[in-house]
Amino acid sequence: MRLLCLLLAVLSSIALAQDAPPLASLKDKSRVLLVFAASGRSPAFEQQIDILEKASADIKERDLVIIPILASAGEPTSADTLRTAHLQGASVTEQLALRHRFHVAPGEFALILIGKDGGEKLRQHTPITAQKLNQVIDAMPMRKEEMRRRQ
Repeated sequence: MRLLCLLLAVLSSIALAQDAPPLASLKDKSRVLLVFAASGRSPAFEQQIDILEKASADIKERDLVIIPILASAGEPTSADTLRTAHLQGASVTEQLALRHRFHVAPGEFALILIGKDGGEKLRQHTPITAQKLNQVIDAMPMRKEEMRRRQ
């Protein structure tokens, strides 16, 4: 029995330590905004989703993918109404792995911006305005290069 518990603990640790598939598949292609919340109905989460919904054009221009990470995974949320192709779901297992990797407690609201290089670029514990998010992204070297190429 003790050996079985130890084996399960080791397997869980290995699964959580691995790079979560949503991030691995997006590296070098997209920037990622992880939106952590206790619930899809938490005021901070709803406020953030509303801000992002209104900034859909900015999201598309900056190759940004939004991944909600909810402690109550699987419940219908205001994110379900986000009318953008840039919202990506994550399985319960992936959400747990992301919470573990970024050290975000289940009841905590947090935003983590991941650059195309896979590195953490911003961590915030309150909703972020579209203007501030754009400023942070536009200051990144890869984004500056993208803007130069488009001109």
